[in-house]
Amino acid sequence: MTPQIMGIINATPDSFYDGDPQNNLDKLLAKCAAHIEDGADILDIGGESTRPGATPVSAEEELARTLDLIKQAHKKWPQMPISQDTFKIPVALEGLKNGVNIVNDVSGTPDPEMFRLVKDFKAQIVIMHSRGNPQTMQTLTDYKDLLGEIKEFLVGKITQAQKCGLTKEQIIIDPGFGFAKTREQNYHLLAHADFLKDLGVRVLIGLSHKKFLSQPGEKPPKRKTQTLCANFAALLGGADILRVHDVRETKKVVQFFTELEANK
Repeated sequence: MTPQIMGIINATPDSFYDGDPQNNLDKLLAKCAAHIEDGADILDIGGESTRPGATPVSAEEELARTLDLIKQAHKKWPQMPISQDTFKIPVALEGLKNGVNIVNDVSGTPDPEMFRLVKDFKAQIVIMHSRGNPQTMQTLTDYKDLLGEIKEFLVGKITQAQKCGLTKEQIIIDPGFGFAKTREQNYHLLAHADFLKDLGVRVLIGLSHKKFLSQPGEKPPKRKTQTLCANFAALLGGADILRVHDVRETKKVVQFFTELEANK
């Protein structure tokens, strides 16, 4: 199966990459349209930044930022899968009622009620490995066995999700690049990206423009070249979904990778 591209839509004023205090519905719909034209397979809409140190927002604020966008995107492009980047059950509930197909839960510890909610709506969930929260996660990077501990965590979450009634087809896992991991740990994770492929579920990789990709002396947040290289490495490691800001360029990477694989 050809790897899919998930285009990021940040309906936030403080995203590390493209947060904009002037974001409004028209601008965000235009970004959705651009991602679709550039080849996105999924739109990922989020209303709360999860960068290190980000300030939490209430469920009400998150819905105020995203719900109209979800409704309008679903109305304009009814066949386009919509992912909602949230870990709050009230937010996910409203999204699922209004066209969301995937809940992208980056908390690392989804409530069993979230699993049951996803089951009730016959949707899918992304379960990501993380520790702590945006305020604390970068202090929680002590691992005795990085790959083993991440895998053990995700196996446990897959089992829990299945006990709540989800099938493996409804479960997507994400090793959580940049979440409670040092630069060296992120590179080790990427170098061994195939370590989750035997779990029987799809793997999402989110590397786009993350800080650990910066080269010495480089000013953030533009890290496009490294992002494209890292995404190719992720594809070599078996990634099923790439979560990205640069859809058009990533589409070319996926096309190149797919042709390369076809000629092995």
